[in-house]
Formats: sequence, C-alpha cells, structure tokens
Amino acid sequence: MLDLAITGGTVVTMDGDRRVLRGGAVGVRAGAIVAVETDPLALEEARETIDASGSIVLPGIVDTHGHAGHSLTRGLGEGLDEGGWSDIVETIYFHASDILFWEAESRLAALERLQFGVTTSVSMTGSSPRIDDARYTMAASTGYRELGLRHITAAGPPGGRPWPQRYTERRDDGTTREHAIDLDRALAVTEEAIQAFRDLEGDLVRFYVGPSAICPTIDPDDDHSRRQVRGVRKLVERYNAGLHTHAYRGQIAAAIAIDPEILGPHACLAHCAGIGMDEVAILARTGASASSGPLTHAFALNRFPVIEALDAGVNVVFSTDGSAPDRSFDLIDQARIGVQLQRAHFADTSLLPAGKTLGMITNDAARALNMEREIGSLEPGKRADVILIDARQAHLAPEILAPLRVIGHASGHDVTTVVVDGRVLMRDRVVSGIDQDAILDGAHDALMATWERAGFSDINAQHPDTWRGVRYGA
Repeated sequence: MLDLAITGGTVVTMDGDRRVLRGGAVGVRAGAIVAVETDPLALEEARETIDASGSIVLPGIVDTHGHAGHSLTRGLGEGLDEGGWSDIVETIYFHASDILFWEAESRLAALERLQFGVTTSVSMTGSSPRIDDARYTMAASTGYRELGLRHITAAGPPGGRPWPQRYTERRDDGTTREHAIDLDRALAVTEEAIQAFRDLEGDLVRFYVGPSAICPTIDPDDDHSRRQVRGVRKLVERYNAGLHTHAYRGQIAAAIAIDPEILGPHACLAHCAGIGMDEVAILARTGASASSGPLTHAFALNRFPVIEALDAGVNVVFSTDGSAPDRSFDLIDQARIGVQLQRAHFADTSLLPAGKTLGMITNDAARALNMEREIGSLEPGKRADVILIDARQAHLAPEILAPLRVIGHASGHDVTTVVVDGRVLMRDRVVSGIDQDAILDGAHDALMATWERAGFSDINAQHPDTWRGVRYGA
C-alpha cells in the first residue's frame, strides 16, 4: 500500500523526457516516489490521497542561495547604499545577536519558504558568516528542522574586513564577552559545525563549507588568500562536503591559481558578478555551478553573464539571495524577473524558455547542490518533494502550457500544498503541527531585543526622502 497518492493534477515531472501528464498521479512510499502514472487508477491503494484536480503538480522549488538573519533585517537601512546596510547587519549579526535571535529568525524564514513552495534551500549564517561559535550555525537551522524542510546551512571564514574578525558573545546570564577570531579559529569552528550537523538524526538538514568568498582577494600570492583556499579545500575533501560561497570578478581565477582542485561539481558559487569569459570558462571546465539572484542586482550592480555562461555549458540557476533588504523567498516570482532581465538586456524575447527556467529552480538547482539523485524531478527513486499550485484562478486559467503558466504567471502565493520527504507539511495553505502566531510573535520579540542591544535609533524611523523624494539622499 502507498503512503500517499497525489491524483488528478497536471504533473510536470521535470524528468529526462520532461513529461507533462494531464490528470496524472504520483505515488509515494517510505518518503520516496515509487510511481508516476498517466492514469490514477494505475496506482496502488493509498493510506492518504490528495486530490490535485485543477492543480499543477511540481517538484519542490530549490533555492540555492540565501542568508540566515535576513528575515529579521529586511527593510532596515532603507535609503542607504550597500555599505551602509552591510554595516547595520554586521553589527546585528556579529555583536547584537544571541542564540534566540538565530532560532527565531530561522523559524520565520523556514515558514516563509515553506509557504512559497521552497522545499530545499541554502542559508549562510549571516550576510558574511558568523563563525566564532558553531552554536550560531546550529541555531540558524532550528526552524528548518522543526518544520521538516530540506535545508543546507553554510558557514566558513567571513570576509570584508581586516582580520582578526571581532564578535560579541551574549551569554544566557546576560553578560557579554568580546573576542577576536583569526583564520585558523574560523576554519576550526567550521569543522566543529560539520561534525555537529553530522550528529543530527536524518539527512534533511546538512552543512556545507561556506566561506564568504571563494578567494578573499584577487591576488593568488596573498598569504591570507592562499591559507584560506587551502584550508577550505582540506575541509571539503576530509568530510566530502559541499562548497557554497560567493564569487566576484577575479576571485575565481585567483582561487584556481592557488588550488586547481578547489572547484568542481561539489561547488556552487553565488552571484559571480562582473566575471568575464575567462572565469566562465573555468566554471564550465570544472563543473562548478553558478547561482544568480535576479533581485540581487539592486545592490550587486556588476552583471553576471547568465546567457553566455549557459551557452558555455555552465550549470546556471536562479536563487533568491535571501529575503533582505528588499526581496522575499518567492523564487517562482523571481525566476520570472530573471527571464525578463536577460530578455531586456539582449532585446531578445527568445531567451530562457519557460521549461528551461523552471529547471533552473528545480532539477538544475538540485544538481547545483549535488542533490540531483535525490530531488529536483518527479520520478521513481527520487525523494518525494512535491508542491501543488492552484491553477483554478483568474491569473492562471485556463490551465494550458503548464510550464509557461508557472514561470510566466504564478507566484509562491499560489502554492497550496507542500510535501517534503513524503510528509505533507502544508495542505490548502494550512501548515500542520506549528503555532504560526508563536513564530511571528517570537520573531518580533527577537528583533526588538536585538535592535535595542545594537544601540540603534528608533526602528520605525524613516528616511526623510521616503514619501516625496525622487531618490534617496537628493
């Protein structure tokens, strides 16, 4: 007997043949997909059945890059440039946050992702990773573990400021301790986090080595860069771990010059802003993936050559880059924006067909995380990560050309049902087994406490140009 049957919907399999089955069915047993049929009557009897009539049935959405902490810092510093916003969040993450902050934020972020149909996701612990204690990284995975989502937490040596990096530890008794972390300690804490996550039950939540940048400078002869790249490589090899990091122009070439084996299919590089075709060629040759956030361009202004990289054979995928300062975890909506940005840049409406784009947030995205054998498509043998989109709505009807309906017109708000590893986590927009009000209230309280500790001015204060300015700071 099946544990779960999903019947009667338009099943967009994303399998090797890219089959779309109208009135199809998906059978689930022991957390895995065991049957994908054109006729629901071909399925065995099931303990639980979901009637998907009027719905588009998809593999769970895979968000390949984001940041823990963002759900409690979005909107802050509006009117500031990237540097101003980064200063605010670094103060919060490195000095004003405690364990309760990271736990509360993770619950809110996990709930948002779940409601948007994101069944697998990645979060760096902070915008630049907080790495003075592995407890923060573990706390940042709390909500995903509690809600039952598939998640990757990433942390490693931070970047952006001169070493050593300074942090403030806030103890349970209310006392504080300021301390400095050098590169050796950052690598040691990364290793402690790897081991801590390996002690968790199950494999839904994992840890990837996540330095802030693939190489902290563009100088392969820089001593710190050489030590970091080689230290990261040792951890990745020793634990057979994934590598998840940022990359900007010159850093990919520098990392490869230091260690030709640092990149490979195990690596996913976010942004890749400003890179030229020489570094695109490195990605193609090594098999590393590139994760592009369409809405990141509000701050990371240099262009990543998405189309050129795809043409060169690079596995390019779309991601949210988190939910701050000015976006959300709705990756379905942002994938559409990604298409529009590329078409506008090239003045070419033939770019990024809907089916290809859908792959960039499902099966291609799974490949970017070395999880293509587990998730990313609806076919026997894969884990049962499934979402349903309600197509019986004015903006999605009539439901024809299902991939186009999803990428061209849908959003995460249209997701009604979410299944992860065979468990129904949300049905008819109701998330089971949680107190949603407690998550929302806990997030509010954690932010207020952290804001007060940071010593900032009134959190509700608005930039003077908010209401009438054509631009901030005019």
